[in-house]
Amino acid sequence: MRLHRFLFILTAFSLLAFTAPQPAFSATHIAMARFTSRVAPADEYFGRLKMSILGIRNELRDLDQRLTYSPDAGASALGTALFVENAIRDWEAKYPADPWLARSVYQLTHVYAKIHTAGGHEKAVSALHWLTSRYSSSPFCSVAQTEVGSALK
Repeated sequence: MRLHRFLFILTAFSLLAFTAPQPAFSATHIAMARFTSRVAPADEYFGRLKMSILGIRNELRDLDQRLTYSPDAGASALGTALFVENAIRDWEAKYPADPWLARSVYQLTHVYAKIHTAGGHEKAVSALHWLTSRYSSSPFCSVAQTEVGSALK
């Protein structure tokens, strides 16, 4: 008798499992959410040089270090910084709500401010305008304004 009850309950549960309604987030919903993500994946590449978001961050850090220890290398750093800017603009076009963009634009502004050439100063002002117009609520705006202001003096 116990065995019959057990088999009946087991059969009933297995039938319920097969006839249960699909969850609200089925595979089609998950696939749609993947395409509308607000954060760029680390394995997507941007700009002419096809830089990942990690590559952009590393290149900005390397440029900052190069300009800190060799300030006269501004002319060569400007070309690399232009390619990084191209990658960030492409990233922003594809993922405009990515919260990491403000930091990357700030770091680019910081790098441009360290390039003591006319082109570097022009790009620093342009990047500062980009940062303040697009990411005005970011805490990086006031820091960048101070840095660019002191670099232009």
